[in-house]
Amino acid sequence: MSDKNILCEKRNNAAIIKFNRPEKKNALSLELMEELRGVLESVENDDDVRAVVITGVGNAFSSGADLADLQTFQMMEQQLDASSGKSTMIKLINLEKPTIAAVNGYALGHGLECALMCDIIIASDKAVFGFIGPLRGSVCPYAMIRLADEVGRAKAKELLFTCDRISAEEALRIGLINKVVPHEKLMDAVFEIVERMKNSAPLATKLTKQAINRELGGYEYSLKAFKEVAAGGDIIEGAVAFLEKRQPKWSE
Repeated sequence: MSDKNILCEKRNNAAIIKFNRPEKKNALSLELMEELRGVLESVENDDDVRAVVITGVGNAFSSGADLADLQTFQMMEQQLDASSGKSTMIKLINLEKPTIAAVNGYALGHGLECALMCDIIIASDKAVFGFIGPLRGSVCPYAMIRLADEVGRAKAKELLFTCDRISAEEALRIGLINKVVPHEKLMDAVFEIVERMKNSAPLATKLTKQAINRELGGYEYSLKAFKEVAAGGDIIEGAVAFLEKRQPKWSE
């Protein structure tokens, strides 16, 4: 099964979903996210699929939202609107089957947030992580919901305030990811976990995931925060400055 922006194949009772925009370092567009939601719905209804693996084609997991796409802001707002039923990110975090992010390279901004929505993150030793929203005059809405639970409040604030990029080894040290492996062994390590998962009852796994994720709310506040930054000029200035390869001029 394949679409223009998403590739999907089945292997050993797992669905492998790949972001397929290597020329853009798998930047996330509205079209890609809508295709991803459709694929997630399909694999969720497939009884042969016991786990879902998400990765990227080429040398990046995802470099974040596609700032050259005029629909990017529409995509970001749609992802935060839980009531619309069109949010791929909320579909990803609530997927009834376990999800593994296989981070094969850059995982930045909204791309890193996609990995963060997965249950387990396995990274290549070539992976690089970073939240970049404030560098573009925006926010990192899903990181605001989940990051502090993963790495602690102080470290979450540091990562979101500075937008520093960190190595896979540092991401492991602070608890952002589960494991680092040599680049060429990434999918072997992922499928080792998939095989171990297959020994567990699907219903018990689903209920366990729901219980652990039960307090992951905050979408309403994140949507409010995104609308507030979108209403100002900084988010446009940040995108334009990035495309023009210059420093942005913030309003305050």
